[in-house]
Amino acid sequence: MTVSLASSAMLVEVTISCWSAKKIAKKESEELTNAKAASKRAAQVQKNLLADDPRLTSINKLAAEIRNWLASSTVPWSDSGARLISTAQFLDFKRKLDDKKIEFDRMVADFVTMYPTLISAQAFKLGAMFDRSEFPSDHEVAGKFGIRYAFTPVPEVGDFRVDIADDIARELREQYEAEYARRVDAVNREHWARLKSVLDKMADRLGADGDGKNKVFRDTLVENALEVCDLLRETNVTNDTELESARKAVERTLLGVSPEELRKNDAIRSDVKSQVEDILGKFNW
Repeated sequence: MTVSLASSAMLVEVTISCWSAKKIAKKESEELTNAKAASKRAAQVQKNLLADDPRLTSINKLAAEIRNWLASSTVPWSDSGARLISTAQFLDFKRKLDDKKIEFDRMVADFVTMYPTLISAQAFKLGAMFDRSEFPSDHEVAGKFGIRYAFTPVPEVGDFRVDIADDIARELREQYEAEYARRVDAVNREHWARLKSVLDKMADRLGADGDGKNKVFRDTLVENALEVCDLLRETNVTNDTELESARKAVERTLLGVSPEELRKNDAIRSDVKSQVEDILGKFNW
């Protein structure tokens, strides 16, 4: 029986656009290959129009951080970019996404305001490589940045409303049901993979190195595991009882345990490592 996610989950598609301010310098590329007696396609010179301006660097860094947050807060649904979130996540997820968009838009507005001044500065930084015609207008630059998103419902299985022959409709329903089941299975596998990843790392880092000394680890070893548990509590929209059991087992193992205790107390470290390994061995990963 195919699980229906229509009432417990929704899809979100987020598009983030940024300007890299990089351009292939054709003249310089040709000069380089000629100087090296090489084929014209052997090398290319990439011109950084804004020479690593900190404002533009910060915008692109924030965009990367938002993409990473999306990847860790949702699970993939389709190749088109749609991501699955639970309805329980929606309000908190949208609030965080709105906050990130506001910060992104503010940084872009500051950059666009300074853009004419930045172009003038590049005449000195780029030297003979400076070409004013290569710089887009203020309006064009502003249009190269943006965060757009849309929430849509998860479609019901076999919801075909076109007037077609019964046998074709039946074939389409069967195909979609198979694809729907594949996507649900992919969601579940993504959940299990995330949990296993943090547990594998924890089992490894809580062990000893080749000299018998405790391995060094960061606080994120514990923090990431708990974050995955929090995410799975919200996104287990298929109500996978085994996954919930594994999630609870991890939470119980880490209840009240701090990274500092794991570093200083060998008994606690050994006990947590043992419990983590038991969880890894108990479930069908």
